[in-house]
Amino acid sequence: MNFILDRFAIKKQFSRIAENYDDVSSLQKKVADELLSRLNFFEPSENIVIDIGSATGYIGRDLRKKFPNASVLEIDLSFAMASESLKIDPASRVLVSSVEKLPFANETVPMIISNMLLHWCDLSKALSEIARVLEVGGNFFFTTLGQGSLSELRSIWSKIDDFPHVHDFYDMHDIGDALMVAGFSEPIIDTDRTYTTYTDFSQLIGELRNIGATNARVDRQKGLMGTSKYNSVASAYKKYRNQAGRLPVTWEIVYGLATKNRVWTSNDIPVAMGR
Repeated sequence: MNFILDRFAIKKQFSRIAENYDDVSSLQKKVADELLSRLNFFEPSENIVIDIGSATGYIGRDLRKKFPNASVLEIDLSFAMASESLKIDPASRVLVSSVEKLPFANETVPMIISNMLLHWCDLSKALSEIARVLEVGGNFFFTTLGQGSLSELRSIWSKIDDFPHVHDFYDMHDIGDALMVAGFSEPIIDTDRTYTTYTDFSQLIGELRNIGATNARVDRQKGLMGTSKYNSVASAYKKYRNQAGRLPVTWEIVYGLATKNRVWTSNDIPVAMGR
């Protein structure tokens, strides 16, 4: 996918919503619960577990219960999110850092978990850095939003103008290919579709803003949406109203597990072992 993300805008929007994030992030928690349930099939032998894109620490708190003998580290780009995690649980160990530049030595981490993060990243850079710090044989569990997310809004805007009003998401096959290039063995990836529904368009847009699900492309149209365009989108969205009279939003959730199978050289190029 050929687009560039505005990292400053991403950091700003998640810092803005941090204080109330736990109250509105029901979708993220639902996906996190499913991701955490998949860890039940793995023995907790890891001595370090890292949660990247930890937000307010929802997954980190569960990991400390699941792996009581492990050192659980939470990493988030937003200082405000990290602060909220510490408010909720002062026992949290939180670092403020970007996934594209993790503060760990090469091949020192046995397990990394990431919930709903990769669609906010340069995928190749993020996976390359995750592969760098993972031990050979280490596991990366993740979820992210797939290409089918926000399909209703995307379809409507495509008929109004040519600006990218809706955030772009990676196709699951592109994610699989990027994992292989980064140094992971054949990943296990599956998808699920879920829906959130709203009484009206203003509630729908408000919810997207409250959970940070806004467009972060550098080439997005900046500034407030004009009244005329807002009304046009709101009117067009009515055709999606379901039998219960509510407006749906589609979310495609990508779940994945990948195991690192390559050593990392000093110049940060993964090469197959034995070659």
